[in-house]
Amino acid sequence: MRNVNKRSSLFFSDPLFKQLLSFLLSTFISQLILQWFQNKLNIGLVINFTFLWHTEKFIISWGILMLVALWLWAVINNAKVVNLLIVSSSMVMGYLTYEKMNQREEPLYPADFKMALEIDFLLKMISPVAIVVILGALIAIIIVLIRLFKRNSVKLPLLVRLLLFTFTSLGLFYTSQFQEPGNLVKRAYDRTAKWIPYSQKMNYYNTGFVAGFLYNLPSAPMVKPDGLDEATLTALFSKYAAQANEINTQRKNEQIASNVIYIMNESFADPLVLERADASYDPIPFTRNLAQRVRSGTMLSQGYGGGTANIEFEALTGFSMEPFAVNISTPFTQFLPKMTDFPSIVSRMNEEGHTTFATHPFNTSMYKRRDNYHILGFDHFYYDETMTYQDKVDNNPYISDASAYQEILEHMKKSEGYDFAHLVTMQNHTPFKGKYMEVPSFQETGFVNKDINHYHRDLMESDRAMTELVTAIEAWDEPVAVVFWGDHWPNVFGEALKRDSGDLLSRTPVMVFGNQTYADNKWDIVSPIYFMPELWETLDTKVTPFEALLMTMREELPAFEKGMYYLPDGSTVRTREELPESARAVLKDYDRVMYDTTTGSQQLEESGFFEVGNE
Repeated sequence: MRNVNKRSSLFFSDPLFKQLLSFLLSTFISQLILQWFQNKLNIGLVINFTFLWHTEKFIISWGILMLVALWLWAVINNAKVVNLLIVSSSMVMGYLTYEKMNQREEPLYPADFKMALEIDFLLKMISPVAIVVILGALIAIIIVLIRLFKRNSVKLPLLVRLLLFTFTSLGLFYTSQFQEPGNLVKRAYDRTAKWIPYSQKMNYYNTGFVAGFLYNLPSAPMVKPDGLDEATLTALFSKYAAQANEINTQRKNEQIASNVIYIMNESFADPLVLERADASYDPIPFTRNLAQRVRSGTMLSQGYGGGTANIEFEALTGFSMEPFAVNISTPFTQFLPKMTDFPSIVSRMNEEGHTTFATHPFNTSMYKRRDNYHILGFDHFYYDETMTYQDKVDNNPYISDASAYQEILEHMKKSEGYDFAHLVTMQNHTPFKGKYMEVPSFQETGFVNKDINHYHRDLMESDRAMTELVTAIEAWDEPVAVVFWGDHWPNVFGEALKRDSGDLLSRTPVMVFGNQTYADNKWDIVSPIYFMPELWETLDTKVTPFEALLMTMREELPAFEKGMYYLPDGSTVRTREELPESARAVLKDYDRVMYDTTTGSQQLEESGFFEVGNE
């Protein structure tokens, strides 16, 4: 008995066991750190998550972090360094998700690391104090790592390292296939996890940072719809080609006989809808008056404080984010760069002889716009370094709306024939504080964030620029049609107001205007995927079979996103299952089109589904 106790004592005192125990401790601490930042530094939520509410999921995530630690051990062969890397990495990732939660009410996604090279932009969104703290922490970590490498540590034999590396690499690769059908790691979470695909904030909250992060790993853009085969797609083509033919018999213009300008205005919203300020403090009087005279309404924005690229993707392609796999959070970074081309309003304009160009008064690599604009079909892309007009207002770090409008008008003047100009502005982008030397004193109740008045000054500058744009367009000697919309509300109004204001902070202004006489009918609410067919109706232009599908779907679902579906009578439901059968049927057709284009064989695209004259 004494010998057994002695062997047991020797095992627990063995350096190898101590190092394994240290991994368990460091990964446990790391997971607590990640949860702490994810829950906005609320230690009570962390304790409840770990020990009361979601213990099983916490243990599974703990095991995954242990797998990472063992893989690092096989690579580095220094347990002390591994422990430091695990803890420090969790602090960095935790802080990043904390900042993102504060600014956009969204957690950190795997796709966000594609923006790691955008140092200048990221630094503008982090406070100077935070920058000092981060730099100090990194320096301290480097010093500690150098010292630890000099200290003695149990070294694994080469054969053991190779075996450990092989098995942990296989384990990590299998874990990375989290969204693949039958994945055992996901099935382990599925025992207790309640995934919330339409709200990744709640998804992370309910399942933990590690599980939420895995849930958003890249995978195929879409899950294959049931019953999809070549015959089904052929029948679908015939169905909507016939509908397009019927619509086109009533349309006058074979092609788009107009210049077209798309303007997605950063964070442009109407603060007066909140009824927190007297109308005499209206920051956008000209734009408001214009909207009353032209085709206008509100757009359903899936973002709050962010999500610009997703709304841009929907508006340019007519492809909604709703049917995509739940882990697809940003097509511009997750799958579009892998395509060689993609059907869009740009490709149609190119086919009809328009000169197409995009303008974004910022750097080219945000959301990989240089690559994505090429894939979408733009002839030219103008950005901060290549723009002629680069004026800014006061201390605003971003090029003004007025300069951006001058830029697109100048390129339109120089080109021959009709143009399609797509502009994504930057003037109203966060941060808001300190952008202007003078700000209006809006008398709003219930707000404590003084940055709101800086945002109001942004809107005033946008309104002035709109006045100049409309004046220039009215004097243009060719037809010009403009689709203008705000991409999302700014986060300066706070999450509490968003929660308490119904869908107000999910609606932004949208309007179609120009130098011709158009119908001034109003929309209650519209999704950006419908901008193309709505514009062709305004211009009395013929449609493609795909656009005929969008028109059919518009009758059933005026606006929708994951977890929110607007019906024609203004009511809403939360799931597809609650929709009328006719709406579900057209959505199934839409799913098939999107799957075939993004993931399948592109049969419809090759057959001319996105072209006029194939009906």
